[in-house]
Formats: sequence, C-alpha cells, structure tokens
Amino acid sequence: MNKIKVLFTLPNLTTAGSGREMLNIAERLDKNLFEAWIGVQNAGGELFDEVIAKKMPLVVQPFLAEEQTSIANKILKARALTRDFRSLDFDIWQSFNWSSDFSEALVARWAGAKYLYVKKNMNWGRKAWKTKTMLSSAVVARNTTMLETFFAPKRYARKVHHIPGGVDTEKFKPGYDMSVRQELNIPDKALMVCCIAQIVRSKDQTTLIKAAAKVEQAHVVIAGAERDTEYKRELESLIKKLNVQDRVKITGHYRNVNGLLNASNAFVLPTSTYMGHEEGCPVSVLEAMAAGTPCIVSDVAGNRDLIQHGKTGLVFKPEKVDSLADCLREFIHKPSYPKEIAEKALDKVYGEYTIQREVQKFEALYSKLMKRK
Repeated sequence: MNKIKVLFTLPNLTTAGSGREMLNIAERLDKNLFEAWIGVQNAGGELFDEVIAKKMPLVVQPFLAEEQTSIANKILKARALTRDFRSLDFDIWQSFNWSSDFSEALVARWAGAKYLYVKKNMNWGRKAWKTKTMLSSAVVARNTTMLETFFAPKRYARKVHHIPGGVDTEKFKPGYDMSVRQELNIPDKALMVCCIAQIVRSKDQTTLIKAAAKVEQAHVVIAGAERDTEYKRELESLIKKLNVQDRVKITGHYRNVNGLLNASNAFVLPTSTYMGHEEGCPVSVLEAMAAGTPCIVSDVAGNRDLIQHGKTGLVFKPEKVDSLADCLREFIHKPSYPKEIAEKALDKVYGEYTIQREVQKFEALYSKLMKRK
C-alpha cells in the first residue's frame, strides 16, 4: 500500500507560532504510513533553515492568488498556479494559513489533492471563509466556540473536526530555573508574572501592565516577537507613565521559554476581543500548563477550553484591569492555591493536549479521507 502523501502549507516560515505548530505535526506523522512535505511561497526564516537541516521534502512555490482582486482573476491565477503541483501528486493538502483567501483550496483541488485547513482564529464575517469551507474536504476547528458558532449549521457536520492543539511535554515540563530570575534581575520573593505573546494590540499587554501597577509585589516579563512597532512604543510609554520601569520588562523574543515559565509564579494571557481577535487554541497557554506554571487568562474563545476558573487556572474579564489585578492578588494571598490549580492543569495537558494525541487525530483524519483503515 502506498504511503499517504501530505503537503503542509504556510505562506512562509518566519512566523514562529504557526510554523512550529505545523512542523510539530509534520515531523511526527507515522513514516510507515505517511510522507510529509512542507510547502511555502517564500524561502527564509529560522524554521525554514530547520526544515532544510532536517532534510524534510520541501516545495517553494506560490499557491495563493492574493494579489488578484476580482473573483474571475483569482480563479484564473489559481488555475495557472496548479501546474507546478500536479506532477507532485499529493493526496492531502493541509493548510495552516490563517487567511480567508480561498485560492489555495482551488489550487489544491485542481492539483488532485484533498484540501484541509486548520481554523486558527475567530474571524468569520467575510464570505470568503464560507467559500473556503465549501471547497474543503475537511476543516479542523481548534476550539469548541468555533463549533458552536461558525460551524453550527448542519451542512458542516461531516466536514468539520475538532482537533485542539498539542504541546511537546518533553520540551515543556515543570522545574525551577533560578538563573532566569537572576538574568532578568527579579527579586526571589517577588510575584514573577510572564506573558508570552506577540506584541500586537489583540494580545492586550496594556491591561497586564495596568494591573501590575496596582499590585506592588508583581514583576512582569513581557516576551514575544514585535509585530506592531507603534503598539510597542505605546506600551513603553505606559510603563514610564505608571512608573513601573523597575517591575515591567519587555524582552522581545525569548529563547528559553521553558526556563522563563519555570521561573515564573504566574503566566498571563490577556487577549482582548479587539477587532474580533480572540484565541484559537493558544499554544503559549498549553506550554505554561505543561511547565506547571499557574495560568491566568482572559475570558475569550480558546482560553475558555483550556482554563476553567478556579480549577485549572483563573479567568478574568477581557480588558478589565481590576479583574486581572484581583487574580494576581489571589495568588499572593493564597500561597498554596496556585500550585493546586497548576497540578490540575498539568493533568489536563497529559490527558487531552499532548502533541502525540494531536498527531494521532490528524493521522486518523487523513486515513479517513483516503478511506484507509
């Protein structure tokens, strides 16, 4: 029996979150049953270099007709792009692209592959999403809110599959790294709070900074790639305005993520509903749970699936400074409480959210689509 040939696609591998998520699955597929390829439109990036180093099969070819504004031109362009993929004979075309652009689905279908996309965000208003879904052989929804809203109509029942993200529990695990506190000059007895997320408005680090200003024991580390220079400047100005320069640090991309989590007393993801941006299945929350770091998250889609208030973490109202500040104080006033909820969160990760479990679900879906048992 021939192996099922799967092409995993992203426009590029410069966005670490989505790229790592995709590679984690691609490189763990059962090599006796599946042949995993990586497809990108543009070369470059640390993860691209990793794909080369690991000698994973790679295609660098355009597969999106993004520059076309009219539907007719988009279809014509997609037809032209198909020529580069027909001879590669892919069985499954697995897209991790966050966009609603449906031209990739056309390219995949005309190239003879079954097209799947992972619904990673909470945008749905554009008709393009419905078109993209119609053209798909299957859709992977990352959280239950998507199932209850976007994909509630019966016409989606057989097409949509709930596969939440998974975390590498060999890489992210409990421990304590004193060196990280020393490196960041954070006092041993301080409530060290980390936020690992891209510097963009939807992640709402603003609310975290304001909450920290109200809790004197809190020392905050904001780590993540800078995606919005203007917003970062606003955060820096806010830190100065609130006079918390000695307690709030913006580090940019931080390589030792597990060490940062292990050094922290709390992990906070304060995502807002800015312009409809909630969460899909937030990888950073899964990593924090796996590292044994107590979690505090905003009450938005995606976060709600992972953190149940008072059981596996604390949940606060989005953009509500006092609500978040109260959560931070609760960790201070009840020293044993954070450990209790962190242990329950760790059990939840091992029971439901390991990378192995995620890969098994994708393998089962691919086999089902190819009518393999």
